[in-house]
Amino acid sequence: MKFRRDKDILRFSGIAALLILAGILMMSLLSGPTYFGIGSVLIIAGVIAIVIAIGVAARPKEDLIQDERSVRVNEKAGYHAFWILLATLALVYGIAIFWRLDLSYKSVWHDIFFVGMLSFVILRWYYNRRDDIV
Repeated sequence: MKFRRDKDILRFSGIAALLILAGILMMSLLSGPTYFGIGSVLIIAGVIAIVIAIGVAARPKEDLIQDERSVRVNEKAGYHAFWILLATLALVYGIAIFWRLDLSYKSVWHDIFFVGMLSFVILRWYYNRRDDIV
């Protein structure tokens, strides 16, 4: 298996290695449960970034370039997911006003974010299955 060694792959791998090193240093030099948690998160993020870099480096650079149709599918799905997200926000706000709920967006932003991401994934799958993208 041949791996690419261009500057983008090396830069991303270097950042991932620095994340792992920073996590190890934080866990070993600083005491306290907070620093242990942050250090372990940095190590996990670095390992995930290394795995992603190896996966991207194993593919040829031409495979990563999107064609016009996939770019258009992503644009259209993102546009409609944005409007679905705004409609969800308006619906939550309307429900909070109508039923006089003391609702703050800090308590529901996880759910609204999940709705936005899920709608983007579903719309991208749907537009990718359709033949006519205008």
